[in-house]
Amino acid sequence: MSGSPKYSTVTISAARQQEEARHRARQAAERRRREAERAAERRRRDAVRAEARRRRTAELAETRRAQDEQRLVGVRTEHARAAGQRLTELDEMVRTLAASGAPGDAVDRIAAETAQLRERLRHGAGDTVDEEIERLRGRAVRLRSSARPGPTAGSGRDTPRQALEALGLRLADLGPQALADDPEGHHGCRGLIGELRTALEAGHTARFEALLGTVEHRLAQHAAAVGEAAEARRREAAEEAERETEREALRAEASRLAAEEERLRRESLEEAADRLDTIDAAVRDAIRDAVDFAETALADELRSALAEVTDALGTGRATAALTAVAGLEQLLPRAEAALDELLLAYERRTHLARALQHAMSEAGFAFTGGDDQDRGLLLRFERSNGALYSATVASAADGAPVLAYHVDGEADVSAEPAGAETVCDSTEDLLEQVHETMADDGFVPGELRWEGKPPGDRGRVFRAARRERRQ
Repeated sequence: MSGSPKYSTVTISAARQQEEARHRARQAAERRRREAERAAERRRRDAVRAEARRRRTAELAETRRAQDEQRLVGVRTEHARAAGQRLTELDEMVRTLAASGAPGDAVDRIAAETAQLRERLRHGAGDTVDEEIERLRGRAVRLRSSARPGPTAGSGRDTPRQALEALGLRLADLGPQALADDPEGHHGCRGLIGELRTALEAGHTARFEALLGTVEHRLAQHAAAVGEAAEARRREAAEEAERETEREALRAEASRLAAEEERLRRESLEEAADRLDTIDAAVRDAIRDAVDFAETALADELRSALAEVTDALGTGRATAALTAVAGLEQLLPRAEAALDELLLAYERRTHLARALQHAMSEAGFAFTGGDDQDRGLLLRFERSNGALYSATVASAADGAPVLAYHVDGEADVSAEPAGAETVCDSTEDLLEQVHETMADDGFVPGELRWEGKPPGDRGRVFRAARRERRQ
C-alpha cells in the first residue's frame, strides 16, 4: 500500500437530517413505551407485594393477639393459683388460731371472709383479692401473736405439764424454717421452755407460773417474726415471678422485633428481586448490544451494576440490593438512549457505505468485498487499471461520518517521506467525482485531505479547469 491515508468529513443533507430526526423521535417514543411498560409492571408487582404484606401483617397481628391472650390467661391462672395457695395458708392459720385459744368470734370472722374470697376467686376475681388476703393475713398474724395456748396451770382445765407440752408443740409447729428465719428467737424460746421444764420438774410452782407468761410472750414474738419472714419470702417470690414475667415479656418483644426485622429484610429482598426481574432481560439485551457496538465501557458499566444487584441478593443484603437495583433502573434508560444513538450512527454508516459503493460503481470501480470493524465498515474496490482502493466508513467523536481511503497502484500516489509534499491530482479528482455522485443519496463529503497535501487551492483550480474542458 502506497501513499498516506486520505480523509473526508461527510455532511448530512437536510432531508436526511430530517429523516434521522424522525427516526430519533421514534426511538425516544419506543424507549418511553418500554419504560412505561416496566413502570406498570413494577406497580403491579408492588401491589401484589403490598397485598401479601397486608395479609401477613393481619396474620401476625392475629397470632400476637392469640399469644397475648394465652399469656394473659396463663398470668391469670398463675395469679389465681397463688391466691388460692395463700387462702389455703390462711385457712391453716385460722385452724391454728382456733386451736390456740384465740377469741372465737374474731377467728370466725376471718374464716367467713376467707370463704367469701375463695368464692370470688372461683368466679374469676383473682386480680382483686390480693389486698384483702393481705388484710386478713395481717389480722390473723396479730391475733396469733396475742393468742395463748389455753388456760395456764391452775386454771382448772390444763395441768402445768399440759401447758408445757402445748408450748413445745407451738414451737415445733413453726417448722424447721423457723430456726433459719429467727435463730435468736428460736434459741430463746427453746431455752425458756427448758427453764420452764426444769422449774416444773423441780416443783417450783411459783417459778413455773412466772416463766409461763414470759415464754408465751417470747413464743408469740418468735411466731410473728417467723410469719413476717415467710411473708417476706412470699412477697419476694411474687416479685421475682413478676420480674420473670417482665423479662419473659421483654424476651418475647425482642424475639418479635427480630422476627419483624427478618420479615422486613425478606420483603426487601423480594422487592429487589422483583424489580430486577422486571428489567433483567432489557439489561442483558443492552449488554449484548453494547458489545456488538464495541462500547466496552458501557458494557462493563452495565455488567458491574447487574453483578452488584445479584451479589447483594445472593448474600441477603437487602438494603444494598435495593440501592443497587435502583441504580440499575436509572442506568438502563441512559444506556438504551446511548445505544439508540449508536444504532443511528451505525445505520448512518451503513447508508453511507451503500452510497459510496453505488458511487464507486458509477465511477467504474469493482466492489471486491467488505468487513465490519470496530465502529466502522471497511469496503474494498478495484479499478480497471488494477489500482486498489480501500475505504473505511467511520464516525468522528461528535458523531459526524468520516471517510478514509487507502490507495495502492495509482500513478500519482506514491510513498513519500513524512512531511514531504504529495500531489495526487488525478486520484483526488476521481474521488471528488465519486463524492459528487454521493450527494444524490443525501451525503456530501468535504474536501479530501491527506498528509503532505500542498497548501492553497492549486489542486482545486486544476480540477475545476478539467471539469470545464469536459463540458
